[in-house]
Amino acid sequence: MKINKLHKIPLLLVVILSINLSVFGQADISSPYSRFGLGMISDNPANTMMKGMGGLSNAILGGNILNPANPASYAFIDSLTFLLDAGFYIKMASYRTMDMSENGSNASFDYASMGFGVTKWWKMGVGIAPYSSRDYNVVVDLYNPGSYSINFMGDGGLNQAFFANGFRITKNISVGAKVSYVFGTLSTETMIYYPDSTYMLNGRRTIDMKVSDFKFDYGIIFVLPMKNEYSLTLGLNYTQEAKINGKRDIFIRSMFNGFGNSVENPIDTLKYIEDEKVSFKLPQGIGAGIVLKKGERWMLGVDFNWDNWKGFEVNAENDSLQNSWNIAVGGQYKPETTSLSGFLRKMTYRAGFHYDRTYFNIYDQSIDKFGFTIGFGIPFPRSLTSFNVALEFGKMGTIEHDLIRENYFNISIGMSIHDRWFVKRKYK
Repeated sequence: MKINKLHKIPLLLVVILSINLSVFGQADISSPYSRFGLGMISDNPANTMMKGMGGLSNAILGGNILNPANPASYAFIDSLTFLLDAGFYIKMASYRTMDMSENGSNASFDYASMGFGVTKWWKMGVGIAPYSSRDYNVVVDLYNPGSYSINFMGDGGLNQAFFANGFRITKNISVGAKVSYVFGTLSTETMIYYPDSTYMLNGRRTIDMKVSDFKFDYGIIFVLPMKNEYSLTLGLNYTQEAKINGKRDIFIRSMFNGFGNSVENPIDTLKYIEDEKVSFKLPQGIGAGIVLKKGERWMLGVDFNWDNWKGFEVNAENDSLQNSWNIAVGGQYKPETTSLSGFLRKMTYRAGFHYDRTYFNIYDQSIDKFGFTIGFGIPFPRSLTSFNVALEFGKMGTIEHDLIRENYFNISIGMSIHDRWFVKRKYK
């Protein structure tokens, strides 16, 4: 009798997509900076393993590693292996201005992907991950003329479902391509109201933007073997500029009351537009990374990424954005690799650091972010499957210029399942 597990792949793919499509609509915890651009841009779809190394990803590869950040890495997946990787995160943060502070927390499913071999030289993978998130609620009190307030609110997010292919050109060179379907809804709402007057009309403007389109990424990896199990890996990736199309609804109305818990009494509809066509460009970007390894014992690497966000527009309306860049340094260490080693010596220990110049620029003040990470890979007994944990302590923004500083703590938890699925077993 012959058994081939290939038929299970479509079922798993349906499960992965159904789980993720139901949870990725949730936004991250509140951040006033997500008012701008497309919200808070998520990390390049790295898994929990890479998050434990500061987000290091451009030159990461391995027979049991899924790395959507560089599609060329898929070419190095073991030909007889099926890989499934999924994770979720918990975030806790405090937000502070010169005279106020607030805390928040959230938990959400993070990503899911799988990869497998087609031939010895061609491997592929599919998955889904967040692209951006928006969630904020800010009230600004003004006094000229009179006393009135403006409430800015927003929620939603964009997701990306991707299909990646990696091709082995030679033993030590691979190339790859990834197509991503970007979809989701971003909502913004602005309300002006007069809290001290029952005779003044308040106003509310709501904009819901729904987008769905494709973007493309490309990668290449060079591996330079050296003596005594050492190797040097160089990874390069490029994101092609993509025009994203969508539609938006605009609804502007006047009313009495309507703020807080008060009942809104509509007076007039000032503007209503349904399914207006919109478009914007996701920027081109480049990334490069280098990793030094010694077998499966340890690795150490550095990444640099840059994206051309300056001049970002939605329907010719400019936003307060700048070109963004990121640098990450990280590595991992595994004390022992033999099955006779003790449990703690078979664990993998990771650490890293990243510094980000985000695409936000408010009042000519760049909003920067940095974080320190540690991580652990916990192997399952008699299996190549592992349980991964990553912890990150970081800070974003500043309290200068009446801005907001965020201190955050993230916990990422992931499961990397490794199985031999493409071996035809014979039983007599």
